[in-house]
Amino acid sequence: MLAFVLVAYLALPWILIFLGIHLGPNPPHPEITHGEFPFRLEYEINGERKVIRDTLICEFDGFGADEGRGKYRKWKTRLASGNERITLLEINQTQEIYYSPGSPNYYMGDLESNEEYRHGFPDALIIEQDGRFTSNRLIRADELLDKYHIKLISWEPSPPIKNTFIENKK
Repeated sequence: MLAFVLVAYLALPWILIFLGIHLGPNPPHPEITHGEFPFRLEYEINGERKVIRDTLICEFDGFGADEGRGKYRKWKTRLASGNERITLLEINQTQEIYYSPGSPNYYMGDLESNEEYRHGFPDALIIEQDGRFTSNRLIRADELLDKYHIKLISWEPSPPIKNTFIENKK
C-alpha cells in the first residue's frame, strides 16, 4: 500500500500536467491556413555563381501539445519544386549542406508578439545521417567558405503574411 501511495504521489503531478495540456482547449484557429512564398537564393561554390528560385508552401497542420509550450498550432512546409531541401552541396551519401528558408510560423504570421524572427543568412545547415540517427547542425559562414568553398551571396525571401486567429473554429 505504501508503494502505491508513493508512486501515486510522485506520478500525480505529471498525470495532471499531461491531462491539462491534452484535454485543454485548442489555441485559436488561423484564418489563413495556406500560404506560398517565392524566394531567391544566390550563392557561390568553388567560384561558380548559382541561383535557386523556388516557393515555400506552408499549410496549417492542426494542433500539437507538449510540456514546454502547452497546446500550439502546427504548420507543415514543402517546396513547390518537390525538393526536400534547398541543397547547396551533397558531400556524400550521408552528409548534405542546405539552406533553411525559415520557420512556417514566421511566414504564416504566427509568432508570439514579443518574438523577433531572424533568418539564418549567411549561415547554412549540415544534415548528417548515421544509420538510424539523423542530426542537423549549424555551419557558420566562415566554415562554409573555408571548408566547403561555399559563400551565400543573397537571400531574398517573401515577406510574411498578416494572419488573424479565430476562437473555437471547428
